Amino acid sequence: MIPMGKVEKMQIRAFKNPQSSQALEEYEFMVNPSSYSEKYTVDYNKEVAPGNNGTEAKYQVQRPGEWEFEILIDGTGVIKNANALDPSLIGKKDTVDVEKEVARLRSLAVDLHGDTHRNYYLKVAWGDKDIFKGSLASLHLNYKLFKVDGTPLRVIAKICLIKWVPDQERHRKNNQQSPDITHERVVKENDRFALMCYNIYEDTQYYLDVAKVNKLDSFRRVRTGKSIKFPPLK
Repeated sequence: MIPMGKVEKMQIRAFKNPQSSQALEEYEFMVNPSSYSEKYTVDYNKEVAPGNNGTEAKYQVQRPGEWEFEILIDGTGVIKNANALDPSLIGKKDTVDVEKEVARLRSLAVDLHGDTHRNYYLKVAWGDKDIFKGSLASLHLNYKLFKVDGTPLRVIAKICLIKWVPDQERHRKNNQQSPDITHERVVKENDRFALMCYNIYEDTQYYLDVAKVNKLDSFRRVRTGKSIKFPPLK
């Protein structure tokens, strides 16, 4: 006899920090999404020096990957729990309070928490498999159906997550960012010289040495568009 298996539902699990293995909260989808999308962006320096009509696009940085999907929150009572032999979604079940479900989703993904001063780290899981790890970039709530008193009956929540990678794994994959090699950065508007040094060396004490290497008259007023070299640590 074929067992009546349960259809695995996608979940979002919330964690206090990236190293934690114990989820603080979980949110299970009513319906698994029919699709999701991934996005990767690479930034290049495309600034053209005066007198030139073009320049080579120089690699600057690869931004963290983004992951987008939609969650259906339905309070009409037409969606039932599916199983492996009866995957149909149509049928009667206990109605869902849409406003409470939206508040629960916001608490898990958006709200700041006093002990960490940030929102939770998130993992999207399907069954036993973690398919994405990230922090919320945006949550777009599209209200579709309403009761006569204006109470929402259906919401489509569009979520975008930015990928996070544990520090050890990030350093292993991005060893080209190590402070023991030379780096070159172009000063952008509102860049602070000391902060640029910190981003390379994880220490601000080298800013005077970097200013001297680049023959800067003043590290307080560095011209936007100027290329700065950050020498390796010895």
